[in-house]
Amino acid sequence: MKKKTPLMAVFCVFLASCSSQNLKPICPQIAPWSADFQKQAAAEIRANPGLVALPEIARQDVVLRDQVRACQAGK
Repeated sequence: MKKKTPLMAVFCVFLASCSSQNLKPICPQIAPWSADFQKQAAAEIRANPGLVALPEIARQDVVLRDQVRACQAGK
Protein backbone atom coordinates (compact mmCIF):
# COMPACT_ATOMS: atom_id res chain seq x y z
CA MET A 1 0.00 0.00 0.00
CA LYS A 2 2.91 2.34 0.71
CA LYS A 3 4.20 2.01 -2.86
CA LYS A 4 0.85 3.08 -4.32
CA THR A 5 0.69 6.32 -2.33
CA PRO A 6 3.47 8.17 -4.24
CA LEU A 7 2.04 6.93 -7.52
CA MET A 8 -1.41 8.19 -6.58
CA ALA A 9 0.06 11.53 -5.51
CA VAL A 10 1.80 11.94 -8.87
CA PHE A 11 -1.39 10.95 -10.67
CA CYS A 12 -3.45 13.48 -8.68
CA VAL A 13 -0.93 16.26 -9.39
CA PHE A 14 -1.04 15.37 -13.07
CA LEU A 15 -4.84 15.55 -13.13
CA ALA A 16 -4.89 18.82 -11.23
CA SER A 17 -2.45 20.39 -13.68
CA CYS A 18 -4.67 19.68 -16.67
CA SER A 19 -6.68 22.62 -17.83
CA SER A 20 -9.76 22.48 -19.96
CA GLN A 21 -9.70 24.03 -23.39
CA ASN A 22 -11.89 26.99 -24.21
CA LEU A 23 -14.01 25.71 -27.05
CA LYS A 24 -15.46 28.29 -29.39
CA PRO A 25 -18.77 27.50 -31.05
CA ILE A 26 -18.89 27.27 -34.81
CA CYS A 27 -21.78 29.43 -35.91
CA PRO A 28 -23.33 29.10 -39.36
CA GLN A 29 -23.38 32.12 -41.63
CA ILE A 30 -26.65 33.72 -42.65
CA ALA A 31 -27.26 35.81 -45.71
CA PRO A 32 -29.07 39.02 -44.80
CA TRP A 33 -32.42 39.75 -46.41
CA SER A 34 -32.91 43.16 -47.92
CA ALA A 35 -35.84 45.25 -46.71
CA ASP A 36 -37.39 45.06 -50.20
CA PHE A 37 -37.22 41.26 -50.19
CA GLN A 38 -38.81 41.09 -46.73
CA LYS A 39 -41.64 43.40 -47.86
CA GLN A 40 -42.18 41.32 -51.01
CA ALA A 41 -42.29 38.06 -49.02
CA ALA A 42 -44.76 39.54 -46.52
CA ALA A 43 -46.97 40.83 -49.34
CA GLU A 44 -46.98 37.43 -51.07
CA ILE A 45 -47.92 35.65 -47.85
CA ARG A 46 -50.73 38.14 -47.15
CA ALA A 47 -52.01 37.85 -50.74
CA ASN A 48 -52.34 34.07 -50.42
CA PRO A 49 -54.25 33.35 -47.19
CA GLY A 50 -54.60 29.68 -48.11
CA LEU A 51 -50.90 29.07 -47.68
CA VAL A 52 -50.08 27.01 -44.63
CA ALA A 53 -46.55 25.71 -45.07
CA LEU A 54 -44.86 28.88 -46.31
CA PRO A 55 -45.73 31.07 -43.31
CA GLU A 56 -44.57 28.29 -40.96
CA ILE A 57 -41.29 28.01 -42.88
CA ALA A 58 -40.84 31.77 -42.58
CA ARG A 59 -41.49 31.66 -38.80
CA GLN A 60 -38.99 28.85 -38.32
CA ASP A 61 -36.41 30.69 -40.41
CA VAL A 62 -36.78 33.78 -38.22
CA VAL A 63 -36.15 31.63 -35.13
CA LEU A 64 -33.09 30.05 -36.73
CA ARG A 65 -31.73 33.45 -37.72
CA ASP A 66 -32.18 34.69 -34.15
CA GLN A 67 -30.30 31.64 -32.86
CA VAL A 68 -27.42 32.22 -35.30
CA ARG A 69 -27.21 35.89 -34.28
CA ALA A 70 -27.08 34.86 -30.62
CA CYS A 71 -24.36 32.34 -31.41
CA GLN A 72 -22.33 34.93 -33.31
CA ALA A 73 -22.74 37.48 -30.50
CA GLY A 74 -21.43 34.95 -27.98
CA LYS A 75 -18.14 34.38 -29.81
